[in-house]
Amino acid sequence: MPDVNETVAVAFDRPADRKAAEALGERLQLPIAKRFRDPHALHLAVSEPNRIELRVVAADHPLHGGHPVAVELLKLDTASPAGRKLNTPLFKAVGVRKGNPFRPRVLDATAGLGEDAWLLATTGCDVLALERHPVIHALLENGLRRAAEAQPEIATRIELLHNNAAGHLASPNPEPQTSNPDVVYLDPMFPLGRKTAERKPMRVLRMLAGDDPDADALLEPALQRAARRVVVKRPRHAPPLAGREPTVTHAGKALRFDVYATG
Repeated sequence: MPDVNETVAVAFDRPADRKAAEALGERLQLPIAKRFRDPHALHLAVSEPNRIELRVVAADHPLHGGHPVAVELLKLDTASPAGRKLNTPLFKAVGVRKGNPFRPRVLDATAGLGEDAWLLATTGCDVLALERHPVIHALLENGLRRAAEAQPEIATRIELLHNNAAGHLASPNPEPQTSNPDVVYLDPMFPLGRKTAERKPMRVLRMLAGDDPDADALLEPALQRAARRVVVKRPRHAPPLAGREPTVTHAGKALRFDVYATG
């Protein structure tokens, strides 16, 4: 994983945001950016009240400029007929069924920007989301806080922890409420290949967090922890995680969800 202190600095747009930026920098142990002479490739910016975003500021980087990366969960389509469907590959893989009131308890062990955790929470699932990278965790924490102002009934179904998935899954004494999730959900960084296309937010996260070289090692402890199944999100044409064939697969156009039954 890249050295966060060498990669990221905290910035702010308005003098009124200085205190919030300094508090964020102190919490994450990151420096405050010197605007016009700053060696850091990324700025974690306090851009307006209650919002933080990640900007690529290295002038020679191909992702320089353009839209910043922020967690905007309310922009996910959960209201249209298509957005409310329960027969999407994600929901089917996790075990959400139309006409069945059961909703699994999900441990999202690699939460990232939290989009899948939010989608699952909209169906009624309780989700424990883990994110190990401090900057990505800060972005997701901020996005959840802002989303909760508009849709608290969904946000209260998500608990976010700053924790390492491998350590949490292997812990012999997890917290009681997280000891036996029905589903462990894994969405590690996608392997790069000729057919792998990534949106800018994921490319920025890869630049920040690296390639998840330990992803294969998550499968076995996930299988030991999940009461019902483990679900792994993959590019459609990528090999299965750890080379282990799933029990069943639910595929979309570009993605698939590999399901490993455990109970």
